[in-house]
Amino acid sequence: MRIAFVNCRIMPWGVLNVFEDLIESEDFSETKIFTLFSDRKFLETKKWNIEIVTALPKRINKLFLKFSKKKWFLASILDYRNLMFFYIPLMKILGRKIKKYNPRKVVISSFAVAKNLDFCKSDYNGNFKPQTTLYLHSPMQYIWSHYQEYSQKIRWYKIKIFKAIVPKLRKWDKKFTKYDKVFTNSEYTANLAKEIYKIDSKIKYPKIDNSFFNITANNNPDNYYIYVGRLVKFVKELDKIIHLFNETQETLLIMGSWPDEEYLKSIANGNIIFIGRIQDPIEKSKIIQNSKWLINITKESFWICTVEALLSGIPVFAYNDWWSLELIDKDSWILVPNKKHETLLKYFSQFTKKDRNRKKIQDNIKNKLKQ
Repeated sequence: MRIAFVNCRIMPWGVLNVFEDLIESEDFSETKIFTLFSDRKFLETKKWNIEIVTALPKRINKLFLKFSKKKWFLASILDYRNLMFFYIPLMKILGRKIKKYNPRKVVISSFAVAKNLDFCKSDYNGNFKPQTTLYLHSPMQYIWSHYQEYSQKIRWYKIKIFKAIVPKLRKWDKKFTKYDKVFTNSEYTANLAKEIYKIDSKIKYPKIDNSFFNITANNNPDNYYIYVGRLVKFVKELDKIIHLFNETQETLLIMGSWPDEEYLKSIANGNIIFIGRIQDPIEKSKIIQNSKWLINITKESFWICTVEALLSGIPVFAYNDWWSLELIDKDSWILVPNKKHETLLKYFSQFTKKDRNRKKIQDNIKNKLKQ
């Protein structure tokens, strides 16, 4: 069977790991990957090396990729995140390329806009209608669940454009609701999908690497805390975490890379250590296992590194509004009600005074993942 796989962007983040798992679970004789923007020409999985087709012309895609790694003036313009201003025409281009490929099945992994293909419209009446499977990581966060956060952080000319296009993007986004199968990565996302798109879904948690299920809890951790994820000030609020640790002067390891890395390094004191993105799961698990706690104050639909930390017996300092409330227990977390600096300091002080049973944390999350 010829299958087209669709993802919003191809870049080295947790969503890409889930996307690779989706590819490995399908049976196909021929395939291509379709996306808006990619940092590579082929995606190499455990079994396959698959060609990537981008909505952006190759030269423009290469230009965006070049400037995403440079601290130049044009980098603020040629930032892949600015592609959201062109989502509607770009998705039309991508849809035409998929139609030309003529697959029998389309598997969509969407954390922003990949779900919005013309043949998935509620009023679509064209001839091209392949079988469709949607794995929804999140509705488009910028215009729905995270609109306020983005409104507060976008600056200069971008904020006027952003506020002007959001109503149009919302209206457009709600038109795409027709899929043969729909999976969501958590109850949190399933509820959002029902509320925004009026679609029902089956919950399917992302796959966690097996190495994290066999970790012995470390009751004598090293003297550091850890953040794992993309290095962004939007949504992940890593700038607020850095300001917190600048004041507490506790050691923080930051595991990850891109796209705001240079700025975040510029505001961090010497007690904050950037260790880059660790790809090897065994090395990654050892670093997490030996930490005091994971710091995570983002509002995510699912965050794999949080589950990895809990499976390592690591308690989590977290924000009180996101998917993980469905996996919470009093032994594993402390939840902050807002992200103001004074609040983070207050709850961090409380968190450091309480001992945690790391074996109990492991047992609790394993039981919840089985449900």
